[in-house]
Formats: sequence, C-alpha cells, structure tokens
Amino acid sequence: MSTSLEEELVNVQIEKGVVKTLSKYPEKIRVQIFRHIQMLTDPYEAPDVECLYPKKQIWRMHVGRSYTIIFTILKQSDTVHVLEVSTIEQAHKRYGRFY
Repeated sequence: MSTSLEEELVNVQIEKGVVKTLSKYPEKIRVQIFRHIQMLTDPYEAPDVECLYPKKQIWRMHVGRSYTIIFTILKQSDTVHVLEVSTIEQAHKRYGRFY
C-alpha cells in the first residue's frame, strides 16, 4: 500500500550555508530555529508554513515574528531542503530571487 507525501514524515536536509549562518546567532535563537526545522519532517502540518512559488515548490516558515526559514519540498525523494534562514525583513527582500 502506498501513501502520499502528505501522510509521511520526510527527511530534512540543511544547506551548509544555513548552518554557518545559524552559528552566528545567539544560542537561544538557534535552538528556536532548529525546533522549527525539526517540525519540517511533516511540512504540511508544520505551523505558519506558506507556499511562495508552487511551480518550484518554494515554501517559507516563520519562526516567531523575527525569522523565516525558506525551504523546498522535493516530493520525488521525500525530502525537505532548507535553503535559507534569515530575518523576516531580509526574506521579504529576497523572495523575488526564488521566483
């Protein structure tokens, strides 16, 4: 019996640049962001997730009112790929980059 991606937990991969960026953040913020990234194992049920570009499967997740996680869902490999973590203001300026 096969199930759809929406019913399964997926693998989460994080870009090396994201890890490097997060290393510069205070520990409290890093912990909060990593908790949100862990929720992406079930991306369709994770809180405050919105699809930015459906054709490219580019999504965002807000972390509190300060940070945004930009990620893509690769359905063929059951993987969520975290592309970027930034402040909400920086993410709003960059959304066009993913289009």
